Amino acid sequence: MSCSSGCQTEREREAVRVRAVLFDLGYTLLDYPVGMPWREFLRHRLAEMCDTVCSLARVRPMDPREFATRMGEVIGGKEARALEHGGRSWHFTDRLRKGLTAVDATYSDAVIERITNEFLDPVRSRVRSYPETVQVLEALRAAGVAQAIISNSPWDAPGRLTREDMERSGIADYFNVAVISGDVPWRKPNPEFMWAAARELEVGPVDCLVVGDSLRADIGGARAAGMRSVWVNREQQEAPAGSPTPDYTLSSLDEMLAGPLGL
Repeated sequence: MSCSSGCQTEREREAVRVRAVLFDLGYTLLDYPVGMPWREFLRHRLAEMCDTVCSLARVRPMDPREFATRMGEVIGGKEARALEHGGRSWHFTDRLRKGLTAVDATYSDAVIERITNEFLDPVRSRVRSYPETVQVLEALRAAGVAQAIISNSPWDAPGRLTREDMERSGIADYFNVAVISGDVPWRKPNPEFMWAAARELEVGPVDCLVVGDSLRADIGGARAAGMRSVWVNREQQEAPAGSPTPDYTLSSLDEMLAGPLGL
């Protein structure tokens, strides 16, 4: 069927509506090689840091396993998970202070900062971008599409650490906006997270596309915010029953250029 000059294909209509792409960071743009489930990493890393923390914070000598258990119950325990699942952040430094109080520590702001800086070092020192990440970000910038980061940092670690990861990975310059749970009162899937990024970019929710690897956090948050979404399903996992449904499912970021964006 022929089409006049004023006619648009479905792909063209989709591309016109996308003025901004809101990217999740971990496992979407950057790979964080933890090597174990995050909850397991928490206890493992706390045990590793036991002697250092006890020395810095003047805690009585403790068995590393006891220390990891007591601190872990605060930093990643029921209270923390309830807040996270409710879409609220609890900043890592506040979790750390409460955890240190639970082991009768004496600490200063400098001690809190040092422990915070060192805690995620084993992971952050090995972070890398996926092979197609820069290609996709470059294509979007060339097309005039605004880009933002919307990231739930691990245990709401400070946003400055996330920004350092972006700088080391060579992608920081592609983003004028970064909403990070370590800086704000929310966590995805709270729609406030997505709306905050859209406001800073000065675009409406209908013009935004959320791209992420988590059905609950990214896709669920996008639906709550009235935004379209892309699920980056690198491992070809089957979506659990009852999960939020994405508008698009891709196995690699570069597929979105010819698909949802029509570039």
